[in-house]
Amino acid sequence: MHKPTFTFQRLFSLKNLALFLSFFTLLVTVGLIGYTIGLNQTQTKFDDEHQENLLLREKIKKSATTETQANLLQEGEVKKHEDEIHHLKEKLKKICFDKKMVEANHEYAPKDKNAIPPQAEIRALPKTKPSTAKLVIIMDDISYERDVKAIHSLGLHLVMSFLPPSTCHPESAKLAAKESGYMVHFPMEAVNFHDEEPDTLHVGDSEEKIASRIAQLKRLYPRACYMNNHTGSKFTSDTASMKKLLPLLKKEGIVFVDSRTIGTTKIPQVSKENGLRYLGRDVFLDDQDGVANIKKQIREVVALAKRHGSAIAIGHPRPDTLEALRQCKGLLGEIQLVGIDKI
Repeated sequence: MHKPTFTFQRLFSLKNLALFLSFFTLLVTVGLIGYTIGLNQTQTKFDDEHQENLLLREKIKKSATTETQANLLQEGEVKKHEDEIHHLKEKLKKICFDKKMVEANHEYAPKDKNAIPPQAEIRALPKTKPSTAKLVIIMDDISYERDVKAIHSLGLHLVMSFLPPSTCHPESAKLAAKESGYMVHFPMEAVNFHDEEPDTLHVGDSEEKIASRIAQLKRLYPRACYMNNHTGSKFTSDTASMKKLLPLLKKEGIVFVDSRTIGTTKIPQVSKENGLRYLGRDVFLDDQDGVANIKKQIREVVALAKRHGSAIAIGHPRPDTLEALRQCKGLLGEIQLVGIDKI
């Protein structure tokens, strides 16, 4: 039997096969290594992205929670501010009420409770005795609906002088609009009284500023033809100030009534210089508290009206004043209660 011989060709073939197998194994190994590495990299990337996603979701959740808390905090702050505003409004009402009940002589002498009113204008007796005496009773400081109702309840022809609207009495102009006739109680600087109304005129104010204030009051009180000073002892005793004010009022068709809160008022002098008739307060009804005191003042001004043919009194919507007027209705029936335009 013939035995195959080991030839060089066979050896070369085996060598090639071995090389091929080695190369194939190497390729497989490299491939597996590359796959493993790629898989690990992909897993790492996935883990990183997953972690980033979790962090983002947590951030969004936290942000939403913070925003909700902020909204709740904001709502809480709003509620807190609303409660505080309500408290302040109630406190303001009390302050305003107490302010309204200051002594009636605050118009001319806030520091001296026993100070007497400045003397009224000295007038000559009429040559002929008037057949019917006329009396104007101006009720100053009208600010609230309760004031208006109380005055109407008396059934007397009284002239209401309204303070300009302010935080304490925002409805005063609206109340005046419902009245057939009214005056404006014009705030002006006093010598001592410092609890001023907003936009009070001061000595040294420019003509432009005074004109602007008058224009503002005309808008608020379009039917106002008469104004009198609220406090104003310093302003009305200053010649320069009155020389600015009276011509401007005259230009607007407004007659100024001097409350005579100071004896050295310059209104008579400046009125004459501008060809204006002077009108001034004769009697303060309630410069002192007490119904008896006020009734005494009412008797005095009625007698003055009878003697001169007319007179002007000023009072305030205080309980004692209203009660005294109620009790004096018979006495007041002896003269005519009229508006400023009738004297």
